[in-house]
Amino acid sequence: MWTSNTMTFWESIVTFMIGFSIVFICLISLALFIIISSKVINLFVKDEVPVQKPVTNAVSTDASGSTVVASKMVAEKDNQEEVERLAVIISAISEEMREPVERFTIVSITEI
Repeated sequence: MWTSNTMTFWESIVTFMIGFSIVFICLISLALFIIISSKVINLFVKDEVPVQKPVTNAVSTDASGSTVVASKMVAEKDNQEEVERLAVIISAISEEMREPVERFTIVSITEI
């Protein structure tokens, strides 16, 4: 402790550095705890991998006898991304209008 009512410049720098280091040591230990606990939890919780549908091709032959790929089925992942984008757009419109989703109808969406 100090014997006087004031600190010297060097005592204030040392006090600052001690406090600063204690705060960062606590933050680092908290980050390490979160990383370790998430890895332990991931060991116990097994993620169920969704079964992906295989992408099939519609194949046809032309007049010369060579095969031509006509179309591909849309992958389930692309459809899921589109649904997520649409949900984000709807929630942004709802937030901007300050109305619940049930009270308005979106007629069209155009990209700007």
